[in-house]
Amino acid sequence: MEKHCLLFLLSLALLLGFLQALSCFQCELLNSEGICEKGGSTCETESDQQCALVEVSTGRDMLFGQQDCSSRCLNNTFIHYNIKLDFLCCHDKNLCNTI
Repeated sequence: MEKHCLLFLLSLALLLGFLQALSCFQCELLNSEGICEKGGSTCETESDQQCALVEVSTGRDMLFGQQDCSSRCLNNTFIHYNIKLDFLCCHDKNLCNTI
């Protein structure tokens, strides 16, 4: 009986290890050089969240960006005239939402 309990606890520990929160960069305002100017820290994802990065650019030049933990993240690009918005989501490793 003791072996079954130990095996159950080991399985549970492994499962919980896979379900741990992901650490993401969090910044309200990234400047054009990718340096955080406002609110630089990290956040921990909750059950339905991913790391998110939004970049606003013109051509190849980034104007500003934002990093956060988000449950409304989508990998998509929107272009309006010469302004491009890149929405990037990731959940494969800690701090994956870096520039």
